Amino acid sequence: MKKAIFEAVALLCCGLQLMASAVDDAWKAEEKPVYTDPVDQWAKDPSIIKVGDTYYMYYTSANPWQDTGNGGQGEPRIDYATSPDGINWTRQGVAIAKGKAGEWDDTRPQAPAKPILKDGVYYLYYAGAGKGVTTGYATSTDLKNWTKSPKNPVLHQGKCNDPFVYLENGTYYLFYTSGGDSIHYVTSTNLIDWSPPVATGATGEGSVLVKEGSNYRLFGCIGFSLNGEYYKEYTTSDLAKPFTDKGRININTPEFARGALCHGDILIQGNEYWFYFQGTRDNGKRFDVGLAKQPIPAAAEKK
Repeated sequence: MKKAIFEAVALLCCGLQLMASAVDDAWKAEEKPVYTDPVDQWAKDPSIIKVGDTYYMYYTSANPWQDTGNGGQGEPRIDYATSPDGINWTRQGVAIAKGKAGEWDDTRPQAPAKPILKDGVYYLYYAGAGKGVTTGYATSTDLKNWTKSPKNPVLHQGKCNDPFVYLENGTYYLFYTSGGDSIHYVTSTNLIDWSPPVATGATGEGSVLVKEGSNYRLFGCIGFSLNGEYYKEYTTSDLAKPFTDKGRININTPEFARGALCHGDILIQGNEYWFYFQGTRDNGKRFDVGLAKQPIPAAAEKK
């Protein structure tokens, strides 16, 4: 009898631990968007940085579905918005304009990475669509006025889309999506000259990386906006080794993102992760920016 009671208690405790783990692992998305582009409701690939008391969001803009397919107001571009709290946003205007005819980004500048500050200058890496899709950068000292590098594009490994830059111990890691949506990275110590590519073993677009304790969490989008897209998570304890597929992330899907929830960026806010993502509900004809939150494990916060 005692043995049976002990086993029952053990099973109950195990079940409670699994439930707690599932809750801790869950992302909680807000039911309404935190940002809707006021010009043509086309805000894709959001990347966010906080400087002082101001949040800056950079995103792919100009809706190609409006005006019988001729696009929204203005040329394809990267716009930016600002916020005092990361929740209430105001569109400010164009950050990166479309390139001139014959330039590497003469079809569309897209998928901006989070700006990185080095020696008083911000570097904003982004993908450019022209004859192909590859990656270059622009610089700024005020996060408002950007100058494209004359060296663009700086990556020449074929398709290099959706850049994301991560800094650790003086080395910059630029993650990007290559052919077949495989995720690679290159490294640099000056944000200009990059190493040969390294395969991560992960797949997906719009990659985002965070370090949690001694582990790295890599997020990538699977699928396509026209037929559903979602985030998967991959982990590793060593960036030199392949990532392990952890499966689809645990997140509720708000109505505005019921078609696809993808391509975003993560900020650390106190003891939470804030995950900004793009969402569509009409096969990619409109995109809004949503926000999901997840507690940072206490063990990771202490490291």
